[in-house]
Amino acid sequence: MASSQGALNGLKVLDCTHVIAGAYCSMLLADLGADVIKIEPLGGEVTRGRAEIPFKPYDFVNRNKRAIAVDMATPEGAEIIQKLAKTSDIFVENYRPGALDRMGLGYEQLKAVNPELIYASISGFGQTGPYRNRGGLDLVAQAMSGIMSFTGEIGTERPVAAGVPLSDLNSGVFTALGIVSAVNHRTNTGEGQYLETSLFESAMAYTMWETGMALTMGVVAEPAGTRHRLAAPYEALKAADGFLVVGVNSQKLWSRFCDVIGAPELKDDPAFAENHLRVENRDALQAKLEAILAVHPVAHWVELITAQGVPCGPINTITQALEDPQANDRGFLQEVDGRTFPRAPITMSQTPVSLKRGPAAIGEHTSDVLRDAGFSAADIESLSSKRVIGL
Repeated sequence: MASSQGALNGLKVLDCTHVIAGAYCSMLLADLGADVIKIEPLGGEVTRGRAEIPFKPYDFVNRNKRAIAVDMATPEGAEIIQKLAKTSDIFVENYRPGALDRMGLGYEQLKAVNPELIYASISGFGQTGPYRNRGGLDLVAQAMSGIMSFTGEIGTERPVAAGVPLSDLNSGVFTALGIVSAVNHRTNTGEGQYLETSLFESAMAYTMWETGMALTMGVVAEPAGTRHRLAAPYEALKAADGFLVVGVNSQKLWSRFCDVIGAPELKDDPAFAENHLRVENRDALQAKLEAILAVHPVAHWVELITAQGVPCGPINTITQALEDPQANDRGFLQEVDGRTFPRAPITMSQTPVSLKRGPAAIGEHTSDVLRDAGFSAADIESLSSKRVIGL
């Protein structure tokens, strides 16, 4: 029987993050059952946006968390975080290297009050190296990792970034993985530890084929559009009313694909009979395939091709993807507090992912969290009057 509590139930996380990377990491932990306490400045995080604009970036990486408002730059504010760290399991931050040390909130300083604490840092380039002190943004990481050099259509001069902030999100996922690994180590040894990653490395880690080809063959990857570097046809192809994608990565699928589109003669065509030939002659192959596909609309081909077990799909808009029956069946979108959010895409039989609350208001849980940490009502009132905390 599945539990109503998540796999990370019982873990308390101090979320000292801002914008995307760190917030996404702690949100994943929250979806998995951890009690995540978001720490914000008194005026709230900048990603809360403006009142007149409905979309608040903050909401989509900070739901499922409690929220407190503390001015950490003050000695009293730093002392509050230190006291909270005494009874916390995990501390996540994504400030520039050294910034929290100067506030008295670095790893060594918090380790002194809680040796079992797991402290995780995300930065642009890492805590060491010649770029340590540079600010890091997703776009910069994509550029310097090499990704932008081989993203985009063939023959285009202007660079293209991925449509989502992949280095931000990847660093969040890698950090969450590091944290749960550190939790297991602590369970076995009683030791806390420090862990860190960077946007730069998290982007580079996703260049598996391109890095592999560079290291083994000296090949420098170039833009290939939607084309796979090692297989064909494995790309977007134009039909009568738009584009579909097809993934043919074996001879078995090539044979099926040729049959289903009514072109069995292509199977033994000297230019396309083997995968390496199709890769070498893919411009000619694309022209032949698109001439055939132009006869019918995308929906016709997708139904026909997928029925034969060949990977294929339409190119959806984001609204079409969110409304797709497969996304609906999987419960990707969940409602909480009258709003709809995507959940972490992990399905667990005994400890399912769940959304228990929407994004909290600025300082919504400050009093509760401080009271649980031993602060009296008078302490809380005094700190509020001095603008150290926000209620």
